[in-house]
Amino acid sequence: MIRIYFTPNSRFVAEFIGAANIVEAAIENGHLVLPGGRQPIDGDANMPAAVAMIRPETIRVLAAESAPLSGVIDSVSFIGDRQRLVVSGVSNRSLTVDAPNTVRAKSGERIGLSISPDAVRLLPPES
Repeated sequence: MIRIYFTPNSRFVAEFIGAANIVEAAIENGHLVLPGGRQPIDGDANMPAAVAMIRPETIRVLAAESAPLSGVIDSVSFIGDRQRLVVSGVSNRSLTVDAPNTVRAKSGERIGLSISPDAVRLLPPES
């Protein structure tokens, strides 16, 4: 089950098994080219269009000035042991970010995000 969660073999499985951010972007020299910055992936691929999956808990919140990606917080929800942020401007659609409750975050604030390249899972094209 852990393998299916972190390395799903399709977009359907990625979205069916837990929360998933689906990102559509070009890849240039091993980076997803996004409105909010450039996200490294494993390898040095180049593709005009790709679909990637990123789990909300794999995204770290940083200061916007020192992060490879940045966006604006649309909403913050307390969900027990963490808070769920919805962040726009990073990707073609809003990203869901699960952050520790110790992170200070409020709607309208610009934040930075960092994602390990191995947390980005490229998904096969749908037929």
